Amino acid sequence: MSDDKAEQLAETLATGRWTHDYPLTYEELLGLPVSTDMPPDVYSFMELFPQPKQRVPSVQYIPVPARHPVSRDHEH
Repeated sequence: MSDDKAEQLAETLATGRWTHDYPLTYEELLGLPVSTDMPPDVYSFMELFPQPKQRVPSVQYIPVPARHPVSRDHEH
């Protein structure tokens, strides 16, 4: 992958497009070299721990810096 493509990909993955509780599908992996070949034992193991699909993300991304309250300790 070229440096430009890697930088674009890093920007996409790190800027809140998805939250940590959103599973990326094979189709969404943006050209990353991945494989869909999975040993059947892995699927059997994963079935032991079903995860409910969430319609509302449990994390909200706010793309602006947080505002910190002004301390009143320094007022006279």
